[in-house]
Amino acid sequence: MVFEGSSQHGWILPSARCRTASLATLRTTLLDIHPPEEQDPPDQFTWGTRGNRSPLFSIKATWEFVRDSAPLVSWEKAVWFKYAVPKHAFHFWVTNLDRLPLRERLEKWGICVQDTCCLCGLAQETRDHVFLHCGVASQLWDMIMLRLGQRGLTFVDWSSLIDWMISDTAGLSPVLKKLTVQNVIYSLWKERNCRLHNAGSDTTIGLFRKIDRSLRDVLLACLPHKRCQDLIAQWFEFG
Repeated sequence: MVFEGSSQHGWILPSARCRTASLATLRTTLLDIHPPEEQDPPDQFTWGTRGNRSPLFSIKATWEFVRDSAPLVSWEKAVWFKYAVPKHAFHFWVTNLDRLPLRERLEKWGICVQDTCCLCGLAQETRDHVFLHCGVASQLWDMIMLRLGQRGLTFVDWSSLIDWMISDTAGLSPVLKKLTVQNVIYSLWKERNCRLHNAGSDTTIGLFRKIDRSLRDVLLACLPHKRCQDLIAQWFEFG
């Protein structure tokens, strides 16, 4: 409390020889301010940013004040949405920013590694290749799109995948689309790391079954929410 920083003789100040710049500034500032007295009203604590003060502390207001602000981006709804699996959404966010330690990036950093894809070993390991164009990824997407009733749908590049996720598709829930895509991207990266570190490998069918099982669990957990009650039916509709 402010009152506790003073006595009947005035402010309780740090030594004039204090070498800490912040304390020296505080001392200089307090010397120009009259100390509180016993008859003064009790201290009041207020919180605020940019001149707006309140006795209540707002986490939201504080976060908005300290964070770096930026314009809204078109891909935001493809990454962060209600019912998303946190680890899948976070991984998808990093992937969308192209910040994964893929071999193409490691080579640019000067790290001497073979730059071929860990999944197929046939092309340079880039984001678009690993998650969209690699033979393993292509086969997996064919199975996923068939399950979603989108037979033959392919993605030319990462931007086309994002565009599909945030656009409307007749008869297909946008939540199911996003949950599925994020699960696929996470699973492909996990499989890539398993092969890189000699922790075994899985077949494309095996990957699909794991994704299927994972999605079922997520969709069953969402059943209590009215908006999600038809999602599991959509997932099984073309199965």
